[in-house]
Amino acid sequence: MNLDKRDRLVLFTLLSVAVLFTILFYLDINRKIGIGDREVVGTIFFKNNIVQRKFEDEVIWEKLENNSSLTNKDTIRSEAFSDALIRLKDGTEINIDENSMFNLDLTGEEPNLEFTQGSLEVKKNDSQKSQLKITSSGSEINVDSGNVKIERSKERELSLFVEKGKTTVKQKDGKSVAVDEGKKAEFKKTGIEIKKIPVVLLAPSSQKLFYAEPDDVSVHFQWKVESGYEDPILEISRSPNFQMTFINEKVEGTQTDFRLKEGTFYWRLKVKNKTGNGSEFSEINKFFVTQLESFQGESPEQGTVIPFVQTYPLVTLTWTKLATANSYKLIVSNSPKLTNPIKQLETTANQISYDDFKEGTYYWKVIGKSAFPDTKDRESQTLSFTVKKQNNVPAPKWLRPSPNSEISADEIKQNQAILIWDGNAELKSYQLKISKDSKMANIVFSEETASNFLVPNWSQLGKGTFYASIIGKSKEGKETETSALLSFAVVDKKKIPEPEVDPNENKPAQKLEPKLEMMSPNGTVVQMKGKSSLEFQWKVTGVTGERYDLVLYQHTGDKKTAIYKITTKESKHTLKDLSILDEGSFSWDLSVYKDSSLLLSRKGSFILALDQFKSLKPSDIEFISPKRLYKEKR
Repeated sequence: MNLDKRDRLVLFTLLSVAVLFTILFYLDINRKIGIGDREVVGTIFFKNNIVQRKFEDEVIWEKLENNSSLTNKDTIRSEAFSDALIRLKDGTEINIDENSMFNLDLTGEEPNLEFTQGSLEVKKNDSQKSQLKITSSGSEINVDSGNVKIERSKERELSLFVEKGKTTVKQKDGKSVAVDEGKKAEFKKTGIEIKKIPVVLLAPSSQKLFYAEPDDVSVHFQWKVESGYEDPILEISRSPNFQMTFINEKVEGTQTDFRLKEGTFYWRLKVKNKTGNGSEFSEINKFFVTQLESFQGESPEQGTVIPFVQTYPLVTLTWTKLATANSYKLIVSNSPKLTNPIKQLETTANQISYDDFKEGTYYWKVIGKSAFPDTKDRESQTLSFTVKKQNNVPAPKWLRPSPNSEISADEIKQNQAILIWDGNAELKSYQLKISKDSKMANIVFSEETASNFLVPNWSQLGKGTFYASIIGKSKEGKETETSALLSFAVVDKKKIPEPEVDPNENKPAQKLEPKLEMMSPNGTVVQMKGKSSLEFQWKVTGVTGERYDLVLYQHTGDKKTAIYKITTKESKHTLKDLSILDEGSFSWDLSVYKDSSLLLSRKGSFILALDQFKSLKPSDIEFISPKRLYKEKR
């Protein structure tokens, strides 16, 4: 078919409009929505998986990060195996179960929570005189104080359990009925039926956390059966709907014990009513079993000496992250027993920097504040470091590459071949020299830089063995001693070491140690000029992950901000929305999950540049090694 000029023009116009609106739709779907001038009413703390938020004036669901601020009239929903805690400004706490959704409206003197589905536990601050009104499909619940649980699924009507305090419910005819402590209300089509809770669950309490020792743990169950009920049956399930109940046993007395492995569990009791043939259920409590994570201070390491000449050094304290903590308390003191602390700080981050430590020895530890009730906070071991005044700034120390290591052509091509040394805030610049001989007689590359890293002109150097040294220069022009000599080789391809052969052929193969390796970008400068996406790749061995959670952070000075989060089942991810990125320093956390349990987590770091370092300042750069954070600040 031949089209005339007018038809071709119309076709081209329609295609252009289609492409334009497709692009606009994609940008709208993937844009990051800011809070702006919206009223902040609380904070959400993650315990597990993903929770999303939709602003009142938006149609896009946004994935929330841990410790995200919530604004008035937000709609919140949780995915499968999710668990989170919302803490409002008035002290009210709302525990969100999986597959739950509600809208929070705190406008005026009567706060309202519009509940759609799932399960919520509300703990109302007794000191607040105002009620919290909960509405759901025409039903109304007014919580004056105490703890209440609300459950609603597709198969069941709304159920209310009053564990503590005073609550009233409004019937369809407008009359209000009090639901006292220890009673439940079932909202049926025929009306509201209020009855005594047949079984009171005593232990484990809702949201309780247990640590496996090391593969499983003995969980003690305790309850109280009210008079008029008999033949209790204990049910334990992985699902809040009890679709897959793996423990369903008749129990005697008021307590029993079961050994359970890692996972999320729901439990309840079913009892028979003595006056009838029917069975009734208790409320549903949720608890967790997880591995005991390592929790320790990472940097400065025990006994580290941090030198300075005139300017107090920048000391960055870092510690391991805890999936079971929602905040950390840092304590620094001049005393080994941490009496009379000179610094105390509560933060949600796992690092903080100070530039006012005077000469002396300091002791520090971190307390991980548990996100779970009735679970003890975790304390790290007390570590010490010494800030020591010296006459001369010490010589720079090499960080990478490792001595006698190889740099491949692929690493050079991918901008992963970077020379990095320990920066010092008292040094204005560094003189890097590279030679082909160990006596540094045949200099093939020399450059002065203000940063604590440099990418040489590798094409100029060519292949072979090289030796490098650094001299630092202070603001007054005084030079440090020359660094230790670094030897490395530039090769086309690295040699792959042959695997060791087990001489005992009949010996069964050893189980691979679980390992998560951050492939790229990691420890590299990523040139974004001309690129339309950023590729993340990782490698997992020794364990099979069910899903991966990737969180991307941007570093600005001492501030670390989460700008992107994704969950995927692949061992790679392509970030296509480059509008959230800017030049500078970044890090990314990767967590491996299976059956909703955290298996492994690692961190990678990289630098984004549009034109090799031209717009980067020394204060933008932050490199993270496995043990220590190195940073230069002007």
